[in-house]
Amino acid sequence: MSALRKILVTASALAGVLVTAHPSSAQPPAPSSPDSPAGADRQLAGSFHAFSSTGFSGPDAWFSGNTGECKYVGATWNDRIRSARTESATRVELWDHANCTGGAIVIDGSGYGSIGAWVSAYRVIN
Repeated sequence: MSALRKILVTASALAGVLVTAHPSSAQPPAPSSPDSPAGADRQLAGSFHAFSSTGFSGPDAWFSGNTGECKYVGATWNDRIRSARTESATRVELWDHANCTGGAIVIDGSGYGSIGAWVSAYRVIN
């Protein structure tokens, strides 16, 4: 028997042993719940980078959320965001009031380099 044929026969035999030795590995993965890390990754829609000074400078923070969810920026950042942008294809609305009402702007990767003292909430839109 040639060396190549011996290798092929051995490989075929090993492959058959591996398939029959672990039939439980053929089961589909269990569905993840929204509380699990995998479920949370699927729900996280986007984020944006906020800065306390104009021109994307000064102390900064990241904010993230799920599509359509209105989120308050928190007491530390309320009315203190002076520039903001996304760092991906995500678009985010920045709102005047904590309940996503009042005036709004939409930011993307180009962002806004000069924002007045009014941002209280945000909503990821895609």
